[in-house]
Amino acid sequence: MTAVLVGAGFRGRSVYAAHAREHPERLRIVAVAEPDPSRRNAVAAEHGLPAAAVLSDWKQALDRPRLAEAAIVATGDTLHVEPALTAIDRGYHVLLEKPIAPDPADCLRVVEAAERAGRMLQISHVLRYTPFYARVREIVSSGRLGRLLHLDLREHVAHWHMSHSYVRGKFRSRRVAAPLLLAKSCHDLDLLVWLARCAPRRVASFGGLSGYTPENAPPGAPERCTDACPVQADCPHDAVRFYVGPDDAVARLWPWSDVSPDPSREARRQALASGPYGRCVYRCDNDVVDHQVVSVEFDDALTATFAVHGHATHERRTLRITGTGGELRAVLDEGWIELTRPGSFGAERERIEGSALGHFGGDDGLIAHFTDAVVREALEAARASAREALEGHLLGFAAERSRALGRVVALPEYREDVARAAAP
Repeated sequence: MTAVLVGAGFRGRSVYAAHAREHPERLRIVAVAEPDPSRRNAVAAEHGLPAAAVLSDWKQALDRPRLAEAAIVATGDTLHVEPALTAIDRGYHVLLEKPIAPDPADCLRVVEAAERAGRMLQISHVLRYTPFYARVREIVSSGRLGRLLHLDLREHVAHWHMSHSYVRGKFRSRRVAAPLLLAKSCHDLDLLVWLARCAPRRVASFGGLSGYTPENAPPGAPERCTDACPVQADCPHDAVRFYVGPDDAVARLWPWSDVSPDPSREARRQALASGPYGRCVYRCDNDVVDHQVVSVEFDDALTATFAVHGHATHERRTLRITGTGGELRAVLDEGWIELTRPGSFGAERERIEGSALGHFGGDDGLIAHFTDAVVREALEAARASAREALEGHLLGFAAERSRALGRVVALPEYREDVARAAAP
């Protein structure tokens, strides 16, 4: 499959384009559109692109006659909609980074545009394509748990990840990114809908920003970790230790690559002195919640809960699925799935190996699924995926509305509100 890469940041270059280099029999990048010259030129060199196929603006790539079968849109969260709509209009199949958009009406517009045009729209919900969650789905679908009664999913975000992306970084504020449920946890909301296999009916949510606030700053803490902080030696959020400590080879990887394109320690030190990642986590302009819980009532009397927080010592996703015939418990990061049954003290346990690098196989699984669907022209496979992804997105936006307003939100009415907002 040939593709135009729109956006050559970490996901664009190091995941999608890297997959093309590792699997040239599956995917070939034929053009790149990226405003940053260092990223743009790196992709051009890595994929042997001619000068005419190396562009600084997505409009330059998508406003001309179609260059490839697909467009991979991996721009920033707030810059997805127009490139995606333009690519669909020009006849491209689209692999779109999550979330679809930071606004629910825009999400609906993109999905409906793809459906009208008969183009594949695959949203980057990579966890759905991991062997781990595929096995969970297989067990649920087999009926071994009986009729489902309750789903409980939890995402424990490590403190370093929270501070990097949602306190200091580019997802720190609703002004520049989607809410935390969409910017970080739309994977989990997608899994809720995917595993429930029915539509959410009502949602309630609670949460807030309680940890990463000025009120919690240690006495005497300056604006930056580089400004002689008196508690630097003991602070778990010290930017100097976290960002400057690793050697140059490690610093080429995320999250250190966000700090400076030059991985040298000196370049990282200079970046911390003036850039966003050197700021004290208690003195940033963040307004993203750092803990939130979502309660959902689905059709068929199925209930579900999801919780996310950004104060964990280690990254971890857990789930518990209870049915009339048994219960499934699992931990993604440890790779184990356990089944128990009422009246039995024994447990069936299986292990699925995986690495957090590449989202436990989800990155490769997603790209393989999309390229295969394009080659086979399996429109329904990708279209259904986009529509299901939309349902998870709307659940997240409705939950955020519930949290902000302090009331239960009915999904049928909320979908109607979104449809009216998306109408021409």
